[in-house]
Amino acid sequence: MTANSLQGKGARRQNEHLPLRERLRWLTRSLSLLALVSVVAGLLWGGDRLFQKLDVPIGVIGVKGEFTHVDQGDVQAMVEPLINGGILSLNLAKIRHQLELHPWIEQVAVSRQWPGGLVINVVEEVAIARWGGHGFLNSRGEMLEIGDNSDLMHLPLLQGQVHTERSLMKAYREVAQLLLPSGLKIVALKRDVRGAWWLSLENGLELVVGRGQVMEKMRRFLVVWELALKTQVGRIARVDVRYDNGVAVQWAEKISAVQLKEISVLIVAPGLPGQA
Repeated sequence: MTANSLQGKGARRQNEHLPLRERLRWLTRSLSLLALVSVVAGLLWGGDRLFQKLDVPIGVIGVKGEFTHVDQGDVQAMVEPLINGGILSLNLAKIRHQLELHPWIEQVAVSRQWPGGLVINVVEEVAIARWGGHGFLNSRGEMLEIGDNSDLMHLPLLQGQVHTERSLMKAYREVAQLLLPSGLKIVALKRDVRGAWWLSLENGLELVVGRGQVMEKMRRFLVVWELALKTQVGRIARVDVRYDNGVAVQWAEKISAVQLKEISVLIVAPGLPGQA
């Protein structure tokens, strides 16, 4: 008889004589595991049944918001094909994404309303400026399609090359913010093919800005405006701000040499940004 056979028989005898306590411990563990599996299976089954019971069909679609260019019926028509299943099965993110693809919808919030309702809050795009002869831009410089635009002709006019809408809108917003404390409002902003900028203000004033350093030139203009030009606005036709140390004024009417000298002293005496 070999040594391996003897070892095998010894192991079997050892297993046959395992203490009762060890066997009971093993049985307890097995039963506990079986009970845990049963509980998990029951929870899954019960959860699925509960989900099916709560996942009731959508009965009402409520659309809220202030509407001018978006029709509530169109919003509902866009949502209905996206409703597959009940209220819990809805993919709210997908519904929101699809609605925000609409050219006149800026933002959408979608929420469930128990027991079977869907609430959609819509924020419309707002036209900030006119673009060229026919277009309109929102605050991000994106084109908007508008049918009846007769009530939007008061908006400022932006003009530039194709595909420059975003950069012009950005410049318009920055310059408009800069001018706001002085009570000046832009009615037209243009950048030509050479990259030169032109502004028209609500008070009838035209500004020749030229190429580059737009914000720096506008800050320089505001210094001169507050010092001397504000009280002379009715006499001014155009202001050229392309110079480093001042501005050139084209007068709409003749003024006397004394008046011109007084205005020049007001402008030069305090000094301008960039003067030595």
